[in-house]
Amino acid sequence: MTSDAVDTEAVQRRMRSMAARLRAFEPEMFGAPDEEEKDDDLADHGSRVSVEDAELAAGALVWATDVLLDELFQDAYALAAEETNVAERDRPMWLLDELPPRYALQYDVRFARRFLVTAVALTTRFTEGSFEQLSCVAEELVLRLLLGRAEVTLETFGLLDEGVSSALECFAEMVYEDMDHEWLYDDSKDGIDESPVGEYLGVAPLGLASWFKPFGEDRYVHPYAVDEPIAEER
Repeated sequence: MTSDAVDTEAVQRRMRSMAARLRAFEPEMFGAPDEEEKDDDLADHGSRVSVEDAELAAGALVWATDVLLDELFQDAYALAAEETNVAERDRPMWLLDELPPRYALQYDVRFARRFLVTAVALTTRFTEGSFEQLSCVAEELVLRLLLGRAEVTLETFGLLDEGVSSALECFAEMVYEDMDHEWLYDDSKDGIDESPVGEYLGVAPLGLASWFKPFGEDRYVHPYAVDEPIAEER
């Protein structure tokens, strides 16, 4: 057995052991069979994710949480030190330049700190078990970045097989109420939330000024992040 194989197996065991920290979600959220399905042997039909796949996906999300927050801390520090924004910075960012580029001029240190606090608040609800629903557009984007970091981590260690990939896809489908935030990456959809089509489809406001506003009174956004007016410049 090669050292690479040993390392991969060690990482896999560690990730699976971390799955229990994602207290807000049962394996079924990742597409794994529930107890009734196990009893009926439906898990052997090949149509669902295995419990092992679900554990690995959940553990990868916990692992990726550390990566995500570390990178956001570094981005916020860099923007503060250079007194600049993502668009005007000479060097790439760790994470913030993966947000919708149309608002890059407004991703300054204040924004970075608000986004970081939002990421901390969301991942805290994931790990302490109090998560119910995503609360705002910023949280939708945090989750998008978190899923991306989890996939990169799994791929780095040779652990992103079809089952684990399906588990992450199932998790995303279960947690997201819709995928409207993806339109932020498509300039042809810019302004759709303010159009008759958007109104007909029930699209929530997507402009930067709305990112930290709760979707409803029953949604929680950290006080540090909420209620900060942002002028939208193009």
